[in-house]
Amino acid sequence: MKQTELKKRVLTGVIGGAVLLSLIILAGRIGVAFIAVILSLGMLYEFTEMVFGLGDKSEKRFVLLGTGWLVAFFNFWIPRVEYQLLLIVFIGLFCYFLFTAERHKSQLDVHFQELMFSLFAALYLIFFPLFFPLLADTANGMKWTILFLFIVWMGDTGAYFVGKKYGQRKLYPLISPKKTIEGALGGLGASLVVSIIFKLIFFRSLSFGATFIVPILVGIVSQVGDLCESFLKRAYHRKDSGAILPGHGGFLDRFDGVVFSLPVIYACARLFS
Repeated sequence: MKQTELKKRVLTGVIGGAVLLSLIILAGRIGVAFIAVILSLGMLYEFTEMVFGLGDKSEKRFVLLGTGWLVAFFNFWIPRVEYQLLLIVFIGLFCYFLFTAERHKSQLDVHFQELMFSLFAALYLIFFPLFFPLLADTANGMKWTILFLFIVWMGDTGAYFVGKKYGQRKLYPLISPKKTIEGALGGLGASLVVSIIFKLIFFRSLSFGATFIVPILVGIVSQVGDLCESFLKRAYHRKDSGAILPGHGGFLDRFDGVVFSLPVIYACARLFS
């Protein structure tokens, strides 16, 4: 990466991280819920831009974005209804695609594929982000939330710099040619270090077992999430999912690992609190 691109990446990361942490610390659960909505809608927009190709692409995108907003709204005001909302969204999307099939008589197969894409997007990009406010609602929820972000961010940073300097063996060249085993291990090491520091300074009630287990679990799943998003981009011949974040690409590029590992950190918070 050129020096200017690296500067953009670092500057965007620092400013974005400061904004997210400020929202979490100052606005609490409302701030976390707002972050979850923005991530969900941003990632949904980029996902639909990549996978939808029929003439009613804009309409389908509007349906998914509206669904994401409504799910987040109801989940905020009526907590613990995720399962019911998931069923409603599944049925609703299926009915929408069923009753709009008439306009795609000659391309029913593509229309049905876009239904499958929409159901996948609903699970991955609408319901996974809901674990963000759920995490904030656990015991010591704000500490868990901030620790989670530091684990993922430092994991990304460690993987990038260690891989750049020491990377030799490719991790999964078919999907992500630049990622290396050394970089992946460096990312896990960075996540572990920041977890220990955070425990000693800010989260002393966190057990030492959790201090070591949580960053490893979250770090591994976060890297898998990054590979899954690379899989998507590779399948659709895209370098980046978007260009809204200078040096990082789009929302999917930057927050794929965050969203993918949210259920894991929520399970850890429930288990170790």
